[in-house]
Amino acid sequence: MGASGSSEVQVTFDRPNLFYFAGEQIVGNVSFQNTQDRLTLDAIFLECVGELGYTTQEKRHFNDNNGRAQTEHYTKQHHIPFIQTRIPIAQPQYGQRDITLYRGQHSWPFQFALPQHLPPSFVPSTNSYPYVKYSVRIVLDKPWYKPNAKQVYLLTIFPRVNILHIPNGQHPEAFSNQNRKKIRLQGYVMRSGVVPGDKLSIHIDLHNPKRSEIKKIEVILMQHRQVVRSSHSEIIFRTDLPNFQEFNGIELQRTFDIPIPSVYLSPTYTYVSQSHPLPLGVSVRYELILDVKVRGLFTDFKLNVPITVGTEPVSLELQQQQQLNYQQPVNAPVQMPIASAPLCDYDEPPPSYETVVTDHKM
Repeated sequence: MGASGSSEVQVTFDRPNLFYFAGEQIVGNVSFQNTQDRLTLDAIFLECVGELGYTTQEKRHFNDNNGRAQTEHYTKQHHIPFIQTRIPIAQPQYGQRDITLYRGQHSWPFQFALPQHLPPSFVPSTNSYPYVKYSVRIVLDKPWYKPNAKQVYLLTIFPRVNILHIPNGQHPEAFSNQNRKKIRLQGYVMRSGVVPGDKLSIHIDLHNPKRSEIKKIEVILMQHRQVVRSSHSEIIFRTDLPNFQEFNGIELQRTFDIPIPSVYLSPTYTYVSQSHPLPLGVSVRYELILDVKVRGLFTDFKLNVPITVGTEPVSLELQQQQQLNYQQPVNAPVQMPIASAPLCDYDEPPPSYETVVTDHKM
């Protein structure tokens, strides 16, 4: 059970990792150890907050000490709550104005439902902005002359994205490109829709008529996320395809299975918040990059393939059937479409999640 580090207030959740899908119920318990003989509260409640964070480039005008007009450019940080739900935990009884708690242990269960349509938490995140952040905070609402007690717990929330329901998510995605030395790389990703822990099956058909030396072919899975006009790109993984180090053969045809890390990955998703006077857009998308490194000047080239990351895996039977359907003779042309949680300060930007990723700005 997830819990805070407080010796007085403990919030436990039904899931130790505090991961939930949109539309699910969040169930837990609030425990309060009162060390005072008598404590008066207006109320005890939880707040579930979803917040968008992004930056914009602004400028302001001012006069310096000599009275000359100056213009200063700066980065403005925006923190916009798009959901904010208050869940009563303990309230005054009928006819009473406040709650009185005596010394000892007190406990209250809670349960509430998340909205069905929510943008995903941004995971991984090695960059403070932009972000989508969810939190639950417990508030002991004391009378006006005493400060409120407030504790915050970060949640990870994803919408359910079933890649079976994504257009072309179960179809191959073809790619093709060549460089100035007539090296042509073509092939296809067997399924453009994947989930964490899955594998990307990539069929490669390489033609190298001049026997140029290929130093390596690097495979990179890139995540691109955006809130309003603030964007960030991050490498999820990168690896070299085997058998291509210093390769100078005329051709090579092979299928490679690239494992997707079994970590939280924000699913491919597009969301528009209507809770603000202006619509605020959120998007997460992925692309697979094949980076071909060739000896010589201006000979490297890349191929970019869109990839859909979901949350619902494909059945084993469907995967086997797809493999049978997509098998082709070696020399046949490819006929496919081109292509418990730690206690946190609520006002701080979200912390980094998985250390396996590498920060990469495009």
